[in-house]
Amino acid sequence: MAAVNVYHTSVTTDNLSRNDILQWINTALEANFTKIEDLCTGAAYCQFMEMMFPGAIGTRSKRVKWNTKLEHEYINNFKVLQEYFKALAVDKIVPVEKLVKGKFQDNFEFVQWFKKFFDANYTAAHDYDPVAARDGQPLGNGKTSGAGSGIRAPPASRPPPPPPAPVRSVPPVTRPPVTTKSMQQHQQKISPSTHRPVGVGHHVDPHHVLHSNENIRLQHEIDALQEIVQQHAVQIAGLEKERDFYYQKLRDVEVICQEPECETLSPIQKVLEILYATEEGFAQPDQENGAGELYEAHGLTVDNNGNGSALVGGDDDTY
Repeated sequence: MAAVNVYHTSVTTDNLSRNDILQWINTALEANFTKIEDLCTGAAYCQFMEMMFPGAIGTRSKRVKWNTKLEHEYINNFKVLQEYFKALAVDKIVPVEKLVKGKFQDNFEFVQWFKKFFDANYTAAHDYDPVAARDGQPLGNGKTSGAGSGIRAPPASRPPPPPPAPVRSVPPVTRPPVTTKSMQQHQQKISPSTHRPVGVGHHVDPHHVLHSNENIRLQHEIDALQEIVQQHAVQIAGLEKERDFYYQKLRDVEVICQEPECETLSPIQKVLEILYATEEGFAQPDQENGAGELYEAHGLTVDNNGNGSALVGGDDDTY
């Protein structure tokens, strides 16, 4: 059995927001994750894999630590996830060292890919009880309802209510009439500070209400802008990875073209002309004055002949 592979970069327009991601996970797994960073335990991914491919790795899925706050147990959970990927021929490389650190950007990128992987493979062909599958243990930092043994017990029977007591007739109580003098004495005992008209202490200042509503509106705008900034940061990181990936390929081509047995060939000269072509307004720096600083800015070193060494390649993501 093999899974449907999903090749995905972070530079997409159909990514879900962090609130949508958390709502999807909490609803599907009956969990209570409050932050994307909480997914660093790896337990949620393991349960999703068991939901999509039940029994794919046999009893080894029992090694998952559901409710843990220890980094070495996070690593154990991601090892179980990698065993799922290996058994199902999933090409995705799990960046375990980054994910277990609990950083937002790394975990957000991975869960975005995993959501697309889930949509491509989940068929809902069988009933799945996520709470019973993890023996009733909670998943997430919050408190989940129904956590315990995972077996729902029937409601306990209640004892029948006691019979009502017989009603006895009680003679009416006669009270002495209140005289005007006693009322005046009672009023004199009340201090002026406690004798206030009703409703004075509950006066609401309309200006205070307006300020509170304005603060709530501004806070919602701040939250929305922060979410946009985080999404842009994820997209920029993806663009930088893609840029370095193709820059490395061009650098490898340049090194091959500069070899002595190839440099004199006519097709190679045409390739070099394309590599070294510039646009209007772009000036190539001098080798003596600025080449060293330029290569160092891109992570290169300069040899005695003024040539830069190859740039360190990007990560293993597929573009």
